[in-house]
Amino acid sequence: MSWYRRLPRTSLRVRRTRSGFTLIELMVALALLVIVTMMAFSGFRYLTAVMNRTITTTTARENLSVVMDQLTKELREVTSVSGGTETNDISTSTPLAYRANYGITLPTWTSASDSSGGLGSVISSPATTPASPTTLAPIVPALGSGVTYTFSTTTGAQPNGIILEFFTIDTSATPAKHRIRYSLTAPMVGSTYAGLAQGFWAVSSYEPCEITYCNNTWKGSSWTTESPQPMTDQVVTAFTVTRPLWSPNVLQITLEAQVPGLGRTGYNTVRLIGLVTVRQ
Repeated sequence: MSWYRRLPRTSLRVRRTRSGFTLIELMVALALLVIVTMMAFSGFRYLTAVMNRTITTTTARENLSVVMDQLTKELREVTSVSGGTETNDISTSTPLAYRANYGITLPTWTSASDSSGGLGSVISSPATTPASPTTLAPIVPALGSGVTYTFSTTTGAQPNGIILEFFTIDTSATPAKHRIRYSLTAPMVGSTYAGLAQGFWAVSSYEPCEITYCNNTWKGSSWTTESPQPMTDQVVTAFTVTRPLWSPNVLQITLEAQVPGLGRTGYNTVRLIGLVTVRQ
């Protein structure tokens, strides 16, 4: 009798059906894999957007904080002492020559009403509308596609984007008077705009600007000619200094930046407000 025994056909059929997956099982597994992958990718994309927004917001806040900290510190050193011989190094035919050379000179204080300086005070284009009771500074209209701000070289007594100007005296060594200017402007190469393309603005109708700083020293017959240097990235959308009519020694400073929202949909506003009392 042969030792080999042939297996029944039913046993072979069972073994063949258990040796792999059916097409339906593969399709279900593939569908589940696609769903899980899409969920993981969506979660990763959302976390990346949150991280990018957090980094952008933090950077903007740091930009504004640097300006606010330095500005408030310097304002507390404002001098009311005039040597009597300084000039503003500008021809006497312009309003600048008649400005005082001590204390806070821009924005100019008046006892008749609150006074304010801001973006609307230093641009020539687009044309601004008169100040409202809530903003004080002239209202800046929305920009059209491909349009940027044109900053005035001279607007009355306020040239080259200057929002705030004041004077201090350095007594650490030889006493020296300093003329300090904070300006709002946009990056330029000569007369050509060199800032961010409009497609990268958080709000396409309002151009982000930068704040520049200039510290000139009186050298006996004229001021030194240091050029303004950028203090911030191109993120600032508002820089306003308000002087209330009830005190020439009080300034309210508002700094604002707008950063893109999640997925560049909408925007978030970062705002710092400071109230400084100076000893002029």
